[in-house]
Amino acid sequence: MSNKPSLRDIAKQANVSLGTVSNVLNRPQQVSEETRQKVRSAIDMLGFIPNEIMQSSSKDSQVIGLILPLSNNPFYEELAQGIEDAVAKDGLRVLIGYSREDEAIELHLLSAMVDAGFKGVILTPVGERNQVFEKFIEKNVRVGYISQTDELVDQCSVSIDQVRGGYIGLEYLANLGHKKVLWISGPPHHHQSNQRFVGITEAAKEFDIELSVMSAPSLDFLTGEHMAPQIIEAGLPDAVFAGNDSLALGIMNYFYKQGIKVPDEVSFLGYDNVSYAESALVPLTTVSQTPYQLGYTMGAQMVVEIAAPENHIHQHVIFQPQIVERLSTRSKRSL
Repeated sequence: MSNKPSLRDIAKQANVSLGTVSNVLNRPQQVSEETRQKVRSAIDMLGFIPNEIMQSSSKDSQVIGLILPLSNNPFYEELAQGIEDAVAKDGLRVLIGYSREDEAIELHLLSAMVDAGFKGVILTPVGERNQVFEKFIEKNVRVGYISQTDELVDQCSVSIDQVRGGYIGLEYLANLGHKKVLWISGPPHHHQSNQRFVGITEAAKEFDIELSVMSAPSLDFLTGEHMAPQIIEAGLPDAVFAGNDSLALGIMNYFYKQGIKVPDEVSFLGYDNVSYAESALVPLTTVSQTPYQLGYTMGAQMVVEIAAPENHIHQHVIFQPQIVERLSTRSKRSL
């Protein structure tokens, strides 16, 4: 008798109905976040994978799936372009889905792509990798990860040393003479922000920086504009270190409308180095993640992964961030 868990087992473990489990797998947007998490935990605990996914074959497909956390984000747009350019050389196409930073939607997209016979799937996981992803790998579905920093390399991946990025960002501001720095992170589940904060706190102690912290509900331009009044009300710091370029530019845009001069009154440092950071009204100094290069490297790895034998040695490429200096920062010592 097979010990493979069934939908009924998942429902029993999560203490929900069979229909609710079906909705989480096929229509996650119709189920509350709390219920999705309960079912998701049961799926992970029991190691469940739908039959149609286990039986699917990616043998003849020429399609690579790409699962990104957010749409309308310049970082992910440039990353996707890099992947597309890398795999196009081998006649492969890319289809993109967005998890909306929700693990249940992420699983749904991954399941659908495998069920459709995609050649491989590249994703930037919402949270930590889990048993479900490992089961897909066991079924010879080629999976690549972006922004993972696992020490154990069991699948090809590409990442940025985020701890280093946070450290060099604050170190750069300290070297300009800024003593009061505001760090604006992403939401609590944004693990890249959390990793950067490790480096930021280390640098703050080393360089005797008075560090204050705000958490942004989302890392986009409009969120930056909406948070800007809070920053002004709290009193301007010497410098703002934003969780990404979009957030930084949104805050800077609001400051411009209020007559607050950048960098004369406050310096700004972003994170990502998206293409339009250089063309902003005040060109943005940033910690560069080279999103296109990240994507291109991951795409090239996926091409190799697809053609590789089972004993293929997986590669984990870690990019080192660097400061790209533009006009949004200025030495406080010269003022």
